[in-house]
Amino acid sequence: MRHWSRRRGLFFKSEARRLPDLGTSILLFVAGCASWIIGIFSGGGGSIVLLAVITNLIRVKTIAPVITIASLMAGPTRILVSWRLIEWAVVRWYLPGAITGAIVGSWFFTWANAAWLRLIVGLFLVSMPIQYRLGAQARSFPMRLPWFIPVSVAVGVISGVIGASSLVSAPFYLNYGLTKERMIATGAVHSIFIQITKIATYGSLGVLSSGSILEGVAAGWGAIVAILVTRRWLDSFKELWFRRLAILLMLISGLSMLWRSRGLLF
Repeated sequence: MRHWSRRRGLFFKSEARRLPDLGTSILLFVAGCASWIIGIFSGGGGSIVLLAVITNLIRVKTIAPVITIASLMAGPTRILVSWRLIEWAVVRWYLPGAITGAIVGSWFFTWANAAWLRLIVGLFLVSMPIQYRLGAQARSFPMRLPWFIPVSVAVGVISGVIGASSLVSAPFYLNYGLTKERMIATGAVHSIFIQITKIATYGSLGVLSSGSILEGVAAGWGAIVAILVTRRWLDSFKELWFRRLAILLMLISGLSMLWRSRGLLF
């Protein structure tokens, strides 16, 4: 039987019968580890990869909270290993809009259908290979710092509704000139504040369950292991291949979102 309990000022939904079993926890750990390894070498899109991987592992309504918890666990680890590479000028312009967008998106999550938003994000990501000429072109347009405000609001909303939005920011980071470690480290700072905002909003709206928390922790430990294992590999990775893999991941993730939203098109 479901019941509501108040803990530390937030409302959590207890669902003892839906706690993850050992097998699911192991699969989530492996999924988190594999997703973040892929994401580290392709623009920091670990959460997007995890979104695609765990769709058939857990209930649809818990996907966004699970990815949020995993991303929150991964963020501090990435910041600790890449602190000196954070682009603080971008952070200052990005955070206010991102936090605002995350609050709005988390509220939408409780009642809105994410299918149309997923379709729009999918179309945006699929267009990236054309804009960057399959990675041969370093920038598709000049990006200025103030433009990160509307970008961050949109990213926050997308993250709140579908759970993951890291790859949506990647084209704007690339166009500003951030690559490899600087992109991932700067994105990790943004991610922490977005995830904290989302968890607080999810909790206050009663959409966090004990089961989704444990599932998120399992995936989060996998993400932490991935960051620690690959911390030195990224230094020697060529920027051209980093950019090409980032664009390839955008294409694959976009196609995956379009496939999941095909019911709106056909």
